[in-house]
Amino acid sequence: MGPTADRAAPPLTVREAIALAHTHWNAGQAAQAEDLCLRVLDAVPDQPDARHLLGLIAHAYGHPALALAHLRAACQSHAAPAVYCSNLAEVCRQQGRLDEAEAAARRAVAADPGLAEGWNNLGIILQEAGQLAASLDCLQRVAALLPDSAQAHNNLGNTCKRLGDNPQALAHYRRALELDPDYAQALSNMAVALGDEGRHEAALAAIRRAIEIDPLLPQAHLNLAALERARPRPGQARAIPGGAPAPAAPPDEHALGEAEALLREGRYAQAETLLRDALAQAGRHVALLRLLVQALRPQGKLREARDALEHVLRAEPGDTGSRFELAEVLLTEGDFDAGWREYRYRYHLAHTAALARHVQKPRWDGRPIPGQTLLLHDEQGYGDTFQFLQLVALARARSGARIVLEVKEPCHALARRSDGIDEVIVAGSPPPPFDLHCELMSLPLALGLRLDDLPVRTAYLRADPARVARWRARLADLPRPLVGLAWAGRPTHPRDAQRSLALADMAPLAQPGVTFIGLQVGEASAQAASPPPGLNLVPLGQDIHDFDDTAAILTLLDVLVSVDSSPVHLAGALGCPAWALLPFASDWRWLRERRDSPWYPSVRLFRQSAPDAWQPVLEEVAVALRALQAARSAAE
Repeated sequence: MGPTADRAAPPLTVREAIALAHTHWNAGQAAQAEDLCLRVLDAVPDQPDARHLLGLIAHAYGHPALALAHLRAACQSHAAPAVYCSNLAEVCRQQGRLDEAEAAARRAVAADPGLAEGWNNLGIILQEAGQLAASLDCLQRVAALLPDSAQAHNNLGNTCKRLGDNPQALAHYRRALELDPDYAQALSNMAVALGDEGRHEAALAAIRRAIEIDPLLPQAHLNLAALERARPRPGQARAIPGGAPAPAAPPDEHALGEAEALLREGRYAQAETLLRDALAQAGRHVALLRLLVQALRPQGKLREARDALEHVLRAEPGDTGSRFELAEVLLTEGDFDAGWREYRYRYHLAHTAALARHVQKPRWDGRPIPGQTLLLHDEQGYGDTFQFLQLVALARARSGARIVLEVKEPCHALARRSDGIDEVIVAGSPPPPFDLHCELMSLPLALGLRLDDLPVRTAYLRADPARVARWRARLADLPRPLVGLAWAGRPTHPRDAQRSLALADMAPLAQPGVTFIGLQVGEASAQAASPPPGLNLVPLGQDIHDFDDTAAILTLLDVLVSVDSSPVHLAGALGCPAWALLPFASDWRWLRERRDSPWYPSVRLFRQSAPDAWQPVLEEVAVALRALQAARSAAE
């Protein structure tokens, strides 16, 4: 049996394969961990360690039946480790199988009386089964084993509350919050206990803080509603919980369908008019408001979109799609404080949940962690990686940690030449031991990044000198100025139709004496065979093998002209001049109406003044090219 990362490597023993699988799983590399476990099972059917880890992976990714099957198989042997039985108990509890859960948990603590996790699971199971005295005994054992565990005190508080000992419950909730002030569940539970004592204002303050920390915590919203209903309001009608709007009349289904059709056709102004009429008839119904946001954002009406989204989220705080849209609106407006908080929900969307990386270590929150190792990992497109590498050195300085950076293979060589990184690994390869982790795009939240902090660094990536020398020789005889050209982004991008062009659209840029260097790769590079008349294009796309080639070429150009795609971000990270062609409703990172980029001082922005209006943008770039050409001629 060979390891998943290198088929030619020496075969692994079962023990080595399981250890490697755990290394992958701890880093959130689920595919690699799963592959190794399946290979183990091919060699040793029902091997318990492989079945156990497969059960954990299935549970994390929302496959409860599969998780239960794997964990049951892992616990078939009388010699199964106690922690395996404890994990089986928790999965059974979450599926409502309390009898099986209790049996598995008792087996766990019998095998290892010092297993705090086992006592904790048993205590919660007994609590849910109504065996409160036994639950209290179990959870007190947990607190004795783990006196600094906020979770242990929160769970103890819950059992005390059910036993009717409200003062003791409050004491445990307060202790949990002393240990972890941002423990949303403990705040929510404490709010209920405070409400039961008639301390309504303190209860409401606690529950609102819980929702501020974790807007997706369902019980917190139920508790808030109950507290609002119970709060005495002399001489007043009772307010609707949380400031949520009164229920609106059901929207006209015909209006909904017509609005959706208009949005699909890109007829945003007409959709807005129809939706506003429907809202006037039905009230501020969330289904209509969500569609209104889809009509407003492409028109650049961000303030109105923000108002609509905030109204939706007052009514439905768990609407993660609207939270992500609000994040993009806030960031576009430059409201980084609120925007980064909402951006953390990007992996709670229907189409991104499967991409979420379940790293088995805590996420770094910006605190100093000297002497520890922090794993930073990329997550989305290459442009995102180039942009957020700007923050790595700051994360190292702030944390005091050893930094291990994991990036996709095409970015690996460039990242290795960046400062502030102790080790760079390729995505999917097992990392060294680490203590905490953070996604690159979560660094702004951890660091408390604000707009006026930018740029954190400039020219933080460097081209390979050997590649630069090779490309310099290749380009040496071409007449200057040399202008890089990239006209299309990734075709699978959800807004590619708005941001990408055809090479033929670049015709206004053609002018004598300018050499255009075609940097386009992928399917769109084939257009370089037929450039617009007068556009002197030297296509290099077929000879660009990786980002090291692109970086080397960028350092030799007078300027890059590109749509919003990875070459612009790479140029900005290198500190090379670039002109970005932006659609009317541009991506959040380019902010609003600015001609410069706080992220990249070397990048100049050319924006559409109306949707789909590329001609004025290209004419403006043509004027700038003539000025560049004149300045170069004057300097020679």
